[in-house]
Amino acid sequence: CSNLDQLIDIVEGHSSTGTSLNLQGNLKLFEGNRLLENDFNALFMELQTDTFVTSIDLSYNSLSDLVCINLGKVLVKNKTITKLNLSMCDITVDGCYAISKGLEYNSHLEEIVLHGNPIGPEGCICLASVLQINQSLKHLDIASTDQTSNSLIALFTVMLSNNSITYLDVSRILSYNNVEQVCSHVGQMLQINQTLKTLKLSKFGMTDSGAVTLAWSLKGNYSLKHLDVSTNRISMDGAHAFSELLIKNHTLEELLLCSNRIGDSGMIALCEVLASRNNTLKTLMVTNNSITGKGISCLASALLTNVGIEKIYIWGNVLEEDACNAFAVLCAGEKPRLFKENVDVVPYNVDGINCLAERGQYLFSH
Repeated sequence: CSNLDQLIDIVEGHSSTGTSLNLQGNLKLFEGNRLLENDFNALFMELQTDTFVTSIDLSYNSLSDLVCINLGKVLVKNKTITKLNLSMCDITVDGCYAISKGLEYNSHLEEIVLHGNPIGPEGCICLASVLQINQSLKHLDIASTDQTSNSLIALFTVMLSNNSITYLDVSRILSYNNVEQVCSHVGQMLQINQTLKTLKLSKFGMTDSGAVTLAWSLKGNYSLKHLDVSTNRISMDGAHAFSELLIKNHTLEELLLCSNRIGDSGMIALCEVLASRNNTLKTLMVTNNSITGKGISCLASALLTNVGIEKIYIWGNVLEEDACNAFAVLCAGEKPRLFKENVDVVPYNVDGINCLAERGQYLFSH
């Protein structure tokens, strides 16, 4: 490969609204013939003046610092690219700095994914500085990029005044030191920022204290619709805080509490609110939370009066007979309360006894 004309065979989605370049390094197309530094540099030369490519996926490639410098030049000059996926590309802090410099002069890119790159705290601070200048970027994913409490505090401080980011993923941080202080800054940001719609804080080391801070701050937030706090250390106290939040907040549509430890007490607290005091939450995920049949049955009862919940995920809990019976009723009939594509379990009957099986891989909506 030497230029864009030779790479055009890989282009997908030709239309009047733009074209996507899908050059993922894990495609079978590149098996044994990966794109090299010279290929990327030639491609980026063409893209500086290109006017029809709107989306580029370079995930699972290896992008050197020099390649990132040339990519930064693309971001300065190109006027049509709106989406850029650079996940798992071995981008270091120097590469992130080069990309950040390009973003300072870019007014068209709306989405950038840096998931899984070792950009470290310095890389995050570079991006935080960009957010003080750039007003076009709406979607920022820096999950699994070796972030620390200091770099995240810097990012959330900038987010206090940012009016463009609607999606932010900072999941899987490097260290859990001072995570409660980070949660405090997240809370302060959510009290002021009324632009952010999706916030992902999974694998964040968050305890009940952080969950309480987050829930309290969201009572006055009218923009956040999707909150992911899965795979943390939230127990019943944190779940109680979220239940109190759902009484006051009628904006939140999706709450992901997977792989915590809210137990029956936390589940029942949420159900008491969902039964009659909140009809705006549409998706609730409580997989792997040490909930027994008592809590799951309470959830099923709440769904009989709640008209807002559309998607429920409960697998990985203790699905005893009463829970199985309750969800068998919810999923039965021509017009079931829960449609099969919106729940992660499927009822089946053996010798007159209701059981639940995992439906299979489910997709997060955001």
